[in-house]
Amino acid sequence: MSNHDLDPRIPLELLDPGASDPGYWSRFRGRVVMDAAPELARRRRFAEVTISDLVLSWSRLLVPATVATAAAAALLLFFTPEEPASALMDVEELLLWETVEGDGEALPAVFPLGDDEAEFELFLVAVEGLQ
Repeated sequence: MSNHDLDPRIPLELLDPGASDPGYWSRFRGRVVMDAAPELARRRRFAEVTISDLVLSWSRLLVPATVATAAAAALLLFFTPEEPASALMDVEELLLWETVEGDGEALPAVFPLGDDEAEFELFLVAVEGLQ
């Protein structure tokens, strides 16, 4: 084996765009830095942000939004017409009303033990049977 087989030399000057133009790399660096300047400035601004700066920036948006939401809630609370109290019923009142006003059948107090889905279906069947 010769030394040439172990260390092949390939001429890379053909791949170098600055081989024939001596100012190529300095122009290339200037163009890259100029194109990256806005992104570098943005990153520099965010590098200086502290937690208090972040909280203050959020508070500028959140405080007015919270005030507007509270005002809208107050308007809805004070200016909505009241519904008659008889139109609102709890579940217990509804079940009691169904047993007293309906045919008088009460819901079974105990359902057979089993999986939760079966118990839920038995409850629904019992409620539907009262109507």
